[in-house]
Amino acid sequence: MNERRKFLTTTMALAAGAALRPAWAAAGYPERPIRLVVPYAPGGGSDVLARVVARGLTDRLGVSVVVENRGGAGGAMGLEAVVRSQPDGYTLVLLSTSHATNGAVMRLNYDVVKDTSAVGMIASGPWLLVAGKETGFTRLADLLRAAKEKPGSLNYASSGTGSSTHLATELFARRAGISVSHVPYRSTGLALTDLLAGRVQFMLASTASVTPYVRDGRLAALCVSTENRSSLLPDIPTAPEAGVPGFSATLWHGLSAPAGTPDAVVSLLNARLSEALQAPALREQFAREGLEPKSSTPQAFAGLVASEVEMWREAVKTAGIKPE
Repeated sequence: MNERRKFLTTTMALAAGAALRPAWAAAGYPERPIRLVVPYAPGGGSDVLARVVARGLTDRLGVSVVVENRGGAGGAMGLEAVVRSQPDGYTLVLLSTSHATNGAVMRLNYDVVKDTSAVGMIASGPWLLVAGKETGFTRLADLLRAAKEKPGSLNYASSGTGSSTHLATELFARRAGISVSHVPYRSTGLALTDLLAGRVQFMLASTASVTPYVRDGRLAALCVSTENRSSLLPDIPTAPEAGVPGFSATLWHGLSAPAGTPDAVVSLLNARLSEALQAPALREQFAREGLEPKSSTPQAFAGLVASEVEMWREAVKTAGIKPE
């Protein structure tokens, strides 16, 4: 009788363990290379970020995480390809601020909130509001004064109509109570060329793209776009500190998968991502891009994306921009 009871107890314990074992363990996940889609062209800041993260995940997952660039439509084309993929954990995507703004200005075939499974935050940082040397602006107050004295006389550059920098600058202008003129470009690089040449007067740009010009004196950094000062740029004031209360816009990146990806797979990826973000080499590379590593739970990252989508929809409505 004792032997039978012992047998039954052991069998029940094994069965309970099998029931609690996550799906990825039973399936041996991951068994093959994982594809990380970067919805932008090679060589940009997002691409650099993704490749650093991919190396960190490769080291911790035991399989290759391969970056695939699928640019187009401000990141919309690459994300659409991902949400149509099998939700098996073998296709991931680098999400960024642009994916929150896209839904506000484009008619898309997907919903970035409903059609993705958030894995976790990767990094965040400010845009810098910079002015050309020829303006003579050294403080944000200088720009605000000039804009109020001659409404519409100042031109600002962006990386395209409906881009995150376009919408963020419109939001800034409305919070500041100024009227400025938008000049869209096909890329940040082209916008910077004209800013340096004096054809436009100011723009919001990633810290990595403009810091070299700030250091050599060709551009003046007037404020950061985030509500708190950047630990990487502690001497540059926030917009509220410099005279524009209520303005805040963050440049962020995170990792997601197609909706329906098993929770156990998402949890594993989140744990390995959080580990990768602690690596000193990764943190140094992020600092060169003007970003700080930011880990989070999948739920927290999903909440961020949803809140950003709503914020940018309201900004578009306020600016009177029509979705295309």
